[in-house]
Amino acid sequence: MKRITDYKGDDGHDHNNNNESSTFRYLCTIKELSPGKSRQFFLKKDKGTKKIQIAVFNVNGRFYCISNKCQHEGGPLSKGILDEEKKVVTCPWHGWKYSIIDGKAPHKGGDSVDCYETKVVEDKIYVNPIPTNIGMRITEPHKRYSDLQKSVREYLNHMEKDSRLQLSKDTEKSTRILGISTTNSNDEVAPRKSTSEEALRYALDYSKNEFGAETTMIKLRDLHFKHCEGYYSKNASACIFPCSISEMDKDDQMIEIYQKVILWADVVIISTPIRWGNASSLYYQMVQRMNCVQNQSITHDSYLIRDKVAAFIITGGQDNVQHVAGELMTFWSQLGFLFGKFPFVGWTRGWYAEDTENNFDKMKDNEHMQQDIIKTINGAVEMSRLVKENRYDERVLEHVHS
Repeated sequence: MKRITDYKGDDGHDHNNNNESSTFRYLCTIKELSPGKSRQFFLKKDKGTKKIQIAVFNVNGRFYCISNKCQHEGGPLSKGILDEEKKVVTCPWHGWKYSIIDGKAPHKGGDSVDCYETKVVEDKIYVNPIPTNIGMRITEPHKRYSDLQKSVREYLNHMEKDSRLQLSKDTEKSTRILGISTTNSNDEVAPRKSTSEEALRYALDYSKNEFGAETTMIKLRDLHFKHCEGYYSKNASACIFPCSISEMDKDDQMIEIYQKVILWADVVIISTPIRWGNASSLYYQMVQRMNCVQNQSITHDSYLIRDKVAAFIITGGQDNVQHVAGELMTFWSQLGFLFGKFPFVGWTRGWYAEDTENNFDKMKDNEHMQQDIIKTINGAVEMSRLVKENRYDERVLEHVHS
């Protein structure tokens, strides 16, 4: 029987060094890895318990072996798209590329993954777990993305280390309220004002005047941000925070929303018109990009929303407030938000209100609507004060981790 030490490699030289050959590990037979296919293997490193993940590729009967873990976020390269002509594999998660010959990325920058020598002896594939090339990550995210990553890490570290937050006498005045207007009504084109946005403006003005709160409004229609590309459907761990779209697109302004929602706001108020029985399309574009916030609790046991309250304003020409409110409350509760008394305000003119151009005028001076907004804001601010004073989230998470 031919020994592995008798194998003549692709370079035409004999590999008879016993020390070298003893490091090779058996993977599988060549019949178990068809041309154009790839497989993942786990190997123990040396005699220890640590394992390495490798990906083996068959290109026209030639076998190549690199690390199975992408340098970006650890995506499985064995499940990637293989360009047999260029001998390049594309990570199935976020599209990073590597040569299967030497593990180096074809783009500029110098990123690479570990590369391993393979041998075939008597139709059996062997690999040397000692890499011929050590992989390195060179490419770094743009500054706004890195700054957000750093700020969120510091914020979570601060929240977890401080067992109790001592509030000053000016607690109510220090409440920060973020309003997010999701209407796509363009004031510069259409003269009609937005009903939902006017209600949100009233809520923020009341918060400032009554509680001395610091307020700001984000109008989604003024921001540039791409639609969710569904990385979580590829793998739960492929949905990273901050979103990989923000990492790849330096002009993506979801970073502003992440920063304000996670780091700045104590209370978040979302206003939306009703569009065919649902929230606005811009609302869905935003929250689908916030899946990466909720997903962190699943993939990394990391809870990004701490001691925060949400409330909602829903307006429309026809009725469906309760359906929209239920949908909004479900999503924001899954992010980790709490709700105060009367967490949503709803206003419509009923099924037969086809003259929606009159909604704004009929709503803005509606005393019942104003009183409902006041109740919702009072409940949200009071709940924010209570959860901050008692560190509600931190107490709950202490039991989760104990």
